[in-house]
Amino acid sequence: MSIYQSVVRPALFKLSADRSHEIGRAALRWKFPWKVASALYGLSRTYPVLQTTFAGVTLDSPVGLAAGFDKDGDLIEALSCLGFGFISVGSIMPDPRYGNPFPRIVRWPEREAILDSMGVPSKGRAYAIERLKAKRSRNVPVFANVGGFTSATLAEGVLAVRPYVDAVEISLMCPNVLAAGEHFDELAMLRGVLDRVPDGHGSLIVRVPNDTTAVHDRFAELVEICVAAGVGGLKVGGGYARSEPRLGSGRGTVHGRVIFDRALENVERAAGFAKGRIPIKGNGGISSAEDVLAMCRSGAVCVDLYSAFIYRGWTIARDLNRDLAQALSGEARSPAATPASVARSMADVA
Repeated sequence: MSIYQSVVRPALFKLSADRSHEIGRAALRWKFPWKVASALYGLSRTYPVLQTTFAGVTLDSPVGLAAGFDKDGDLIEALSCLGFGFISVGSIMPDPRYGNPFPRIVRWPEREAILDSMGVPSKGRAYAIERLKAKRSRNVPVFANVGGFTSATLAEGVLAVRPYVDAVEISLMCPNVLAAGEHFDELAMLRGVLDRVPDGHGSLIVRVPNDTTAVHDRFAELVEICVAAGVGGLKVGGGYARSEPRLGSGRGTVHGRVIFDRALENVERAAGFAKGRIPIKGNGGISSAEDVLAMCRSGAVCVDLYSAFIYRGWTIARDLNRDLAQALSGEARSPAATPASVARSMADVA
């Protein structure tokens, strides 16, 4: 058991989840200690067998950090020392937002899960761009997750941040102001974004809304829209909303181990729709090399995680990379197996 799991996590878990979240972020505001830790403990060790490509970006590891932890680009330097194949920043919103009332996070420790009701807090696009500009010399790819409640604001965000990152991830968001009987049209929003971004679709990643995965025809249509437009990749997860009176908003999204099976099924369904025509990033409850391999065998070429970072600590990427490299190197069916080749074999079957 690591120092984090035996000492740091028990101490943090005596505090509220929101307070622990802020302490964790504060600890990652300085690069130097993490650079030293990376050198001492091999946090950033790379393995050739793990190299893969997603949205046209070469990744040293298929394991990345999902958007949500570093919302504004304040922590890129420290996070880049921890062995992740990429860092996702955001969601970056057009203007500063406070987010939902506290509490915003509830833990389910026995299931290594969390309920999140952040409400997309953000320091705004202008602030994030300044942070991204300052970190252009980074050695780990950075994806910017861009949010907004209209096609126009999403497209503006894509065009504004794209010069400073390796790829842009689009979060299609409902404004939560619908009248009774109305429905959020995520497909129309996506088409509107693609129409307003005239080129460079290969560097775009579309995050499939969780509600969309529940509707077979809309899920399939969203994949077809992305394939036809030459979008660089899809992000597919398994989160779902549920009521939770301990949250300030009374409702949150479930993340962590409890959603892994749902996320795995959604990745497999996306791969079935895509038939190898667009790469897929899996998300949801990933905390072991076996989970990563399962995602790859279901059709993903890479994954990102968040809750495992909370429950397993700063060595999570190193540990997954080491175990994953050992597993791939020992694959009996193919000594040269890689995350991408495992995913391609799934596409060939589909």
